[in-house]
Amino acid sequence: MNLFRRSLALQFFAAFALTAVLVVATLAGLVSYSMRDGFSRYLLQGELQQLDNLVENLSRQHDPTHPGWPELAASPEAWADFLMTNLMPEPRPPRLSRKPPPPPHDASPMRLDARMFLMARDGTLLIPPRAPGNLSERREIPAADGSGTLGYVGLTAPRGGRSKTDLFFLKGQTKNLLLASLFAMGVSALAASLLARHLLKPIKALERGARTLTQGEFHHRIPSDRKDELGQLIEHTNVLAQSLQDARDAEKQWISDTSHELQTPLAVLRAEIEAMQDGIRKADTPTLDEMHDAVMRLSRLVADLKTLSLSREGRTAVATRLTDFSDLLNLRLDHAEMRLNETGLAVERDIEEGLDLFCDPDRMEQVMDNLIENTMRYTSVPGTIRLTAYQQGEEVIAIVDDTSPAPPEDAMDFLFKRFYRAEASRSRRLGGSGLGLSICSAIVTAHNGTITADVSPLGGLRIRIALPKQGPAHEHA
Repeated sequence: MNLFRRSLALQFFAAFALTAVLVVATLAGLVSYSMRDGFSRYLLQGELQQLDNLVENLSRQHDPTHPGWPELAASPEAWADFLMTNLMPEPRPPRLSRKPPPPPHDASPMRLDARMFLMARDGTLLIPPRAPGNLSERREIPAADGSGTLGYVGLTAPRGGRSKTDLFFLKGQTKNLLLASLFAMGVSALAASLLARHLLKPIKALERGARTLTQGEFHHRIPSDRKDELGQLIEHTNVLAQSLQDARDAEKQWISDTSHELQTPLAVLRAEIEAMQDGIRKADTPTLDEMHDAVMRLSRLVADLKTLSLSREGRTAVATRLTDFSDLLNLRLDHAEMRLNETGLAVERDIEEGLDLFCDPDRMEQVMDNLIENTMRYTSVPGTIRLTAYQQGEEVIAIVDDTSPAPPEDAMDFLFKRFYRAEASRSRRLGGSGLGLSICSAIVTAHNGTITADVSPLGGLRIRIALPKQGPAHEHA
């Protein structure tokens, strides 16, 4: 029993083979029953066809004024005499052949008498007074003048069996049917074995593939050219393996990039502290300011990493409320305009008034600050930053354009990935961690919005943000 439960091949074989055996056995039983029934009816019809003389005399003796042969129905002796008279074979001429006469037919008049019944035209049983048992067949008794049916004469199958010839025929046919059934069962068992093996082959491949994945070998793929459900399952398993491999590679890259980003502020702090310990530098205000800047950069980096970690888990927290988005955008530009001008960047704005939507204002301020910082770091001076905002249907659109340089077109799809920089020269010397646009994407996505990058008409980068007016908390309202 334990082997049966552990072996899927044995379960498949048992299920298919048992089903096939049950079907063959059922069909064999039905065919055997039908054959015996049909053969008995065939014999009865043959016997009824030999009763022409009896049917003719019954038709001749019928009295229309007293239908139903009352004189025969009232007297069993009269009926027996009638049968003896009409079932006797007709006299034959002397035989000229020297061959012995054929053996007498076992259907003697007495046996026919015991199995014969007579019915009226409406189906009422006249002789015998009780219903015939076993299988029976009847023959119509026509009127002598052809006016209709007078009644029926019938025979029941013999209770004591058939003749030796009949039984020999039935035995032979039953034997042939049994042999054919056994052959069919054998073929079915062989087919069940082949089918179970055929079905088990891709399942075995899946089992080996799953075991390989549990060992961390995510590069392994299961070969298959099947188009059925098992083929689709194998394809999905290969996709899962690819996803696991991508996730592991991304995790390795995440750890590597995070370690690399943390190294710079930690190295600054270490250098400053060691310099003070060695007496090279004093704990004066400039030194403490440099250390404070390093600590703040480290704090911002840790906060950004936490935000991205929550977004990966789908747990970016947003506290939405009805917000004047026009006012929010203007305030962020006003806050950064002096620094932008000092950097050499001119500010242009085309913000439609009265853009109200449900959003987390703190998070959206973080998005706009990151986009402005991104422009300040990577736009050549003198240059321009333009902020455009308007309503489009049930969405509010915000677009940030800047002047050259623009990232390469093949880099647009990667700008929102963690730690990505379009070119090596735009690196940490500009103060960027490579997380700003990733954080923007996470926050916008948490608002059920979209953010895309493209080449700006001004010659630099264009960031387009589309936010639903109802926000994530009212998306089903």
